[in-house]
Amino acid sequence: METSLAETTIACRAGAAGITPDDFDSIVRCNQRRIYRLLLLYLRDADAADTLTQECFLRAFETRARFRGECSLETWLVRIAVNLARDHAKSRRHAFWRRLLRSEKAGERRVADPHLSPEGALLAREEVAAIWSAVADLSHQQKIVFVLRFAEEMALEEVAAALELELGTVKSHLSRALGTLRRRLRGEGNATSK
Repeated sequence: METSLAETTIACRAGAAGITPDDFDSIVRCNQRRIYRLLLLYLRDADAADTLTQECFLRAFETRARFRGECSLETWLVRIAVNLARDHAKSRRHAFWRRLLRSEKAGERRVADPHLSPEGALLAREEVAAIWSAVADLSHQQKIVFVLRFAEEMALEEVAAALELELGTVKSHLSRALGTLRRRLRGEGNATSK
C-alpha cells in the first residue's frame, strides 16, 4: 500500500521512526526545490547548491531513524542544509591554504597549477615560502595542527584524535594559527623566507 505525501509528512512530524525508502522518495520530491533554493541563495553557486542538495537528502535518509519529530520534517531538512552550507563555506575559506600547501615532490614544494606563467609561478613560490616561514614561527601546537589540517588534509576530528586533544582545542589552535599567519602575511606581502 502506497502512503500519500500528506500521511508521510504527518507521520514524520509525529516522530514516527519507520520512514520507508518509498516515503523518502515523496519527501525528496516535495522538499527538493526548497532546499536547493535555500542553498543557491546562500552559496550563490549553482553547482555547489546542487551537490549539497543531494548531500542533504542523503544525510537525511541515512539518519532518518534519529528524527524524533521535535520539529517539522521541513525544519529538520533546512537544518541539515544550513549545516552543510556552513561547512562548505568553511571549507572554501581553507581551500586557499590547501592549494598552497598541497603536494610536495622530492622535498621541494611546488605550486599545483601548471598553467601559471613563469612570473605567476615565481610569485606563487614566494607566497608559499612566506607562508612556511610564518608557519615556522608558530607555537608547536599551532604548527602541528596547521600542518596536519592543510598539508596532510586531515579532518579536524582526525587531527584531534591524532594529537589526543579535544576538538574545540584543535579548532582554537587552528584559528589562532590562521589569524597569526594572516596578520604576518599582510604585513610582509610577498616577502620570501628569512
